[in-house]
Amino acid sequence: MQRIILSLMLFGVAFAAPKVDFKNACVPLAQFSKSQKEVLLRSYLAGESEGFGLTLAAIAWKESCAGEYKMNFQDPSAGNFHAYIPGVINRYPQLKQNGFTQNMVGAMLVEDDEFAAKIAILELKFWQKEHKGNWKNIIKSYNKGYSWKKSTSANTQAEKYYQEVAWRIKELESYFKGKDMQRVALELPKVPKEHKERKEQEKQEHFYVYGEDFVSSDFKFLPIYQVGNEFAKPYTPKKTIIKDFELLEIY
Repeated sequence: MQRIILSLMLFGVAFAAPKVDFKNACVPLAQFSKSQKEVLLRSYLAGESEGFGLTLAAIAWKESCAGEYKMNFQDPSAGNFHAYIPGVINRYPQLKQNGFTQNMVGAMLVEDDEFAAKIAILELKFWQKEHKGNWKNIIKSYNKGYSWKKSTSANTQAEKYYQEVAWRIKELESYFKGKDMQRVALELPKVPKEHKERKEQEKQEHFYVYGEDFVSSDFKFLPIYQVGNEFAKPYTPKKTIIKDFELLEIY
């Protein structure tokens, strides 16, 4: 009998799940790590020229705890700003809406913060146009799309989301002026001169996403293309037609 009990105990130890230290909350702003501070700064800089600097930083804080939790399998959404993955795919008509594509785009949103920021800005600009600049409604729709206008429950959630983002913006206004954040800003890696010149050239040439030949059109933000159910290697854009943030606005 003792041997049987001992065997069962050893069996349980051998196949027990590994211990995992789960974290289910975002630490206070004052306890942010250097990498989290950098995410906030880069988010601010990405949105600043569009008037969404503090907004984008606050959303990064709210959605992913400034880059700490980049995946939400329930939505599904991903990235610093938790872009809704099926919605991102809908902006690229040549991509199929399936599990494989969702995994690939989700991985890109997680791995490429610049891509994630551009998608978030595109989303904010769409709602800015829809709501004629009403910032509160922009934030509510970033969270709940059109549904908050049609559902009391959705409106309650969107209102709470707006209040949480607005509170974070007030906190960040003073936080960014602190010496600690200024020091982090000075330590951010500098963008190579060649990269800046290339970006400026692209901006001046006013490329557009879709050329005359729609089938072979290039992607600006999504550096991959799909053949059947497989992705080819990262795509190098040609100098065809690309305009800033002019993808498809499908909702």
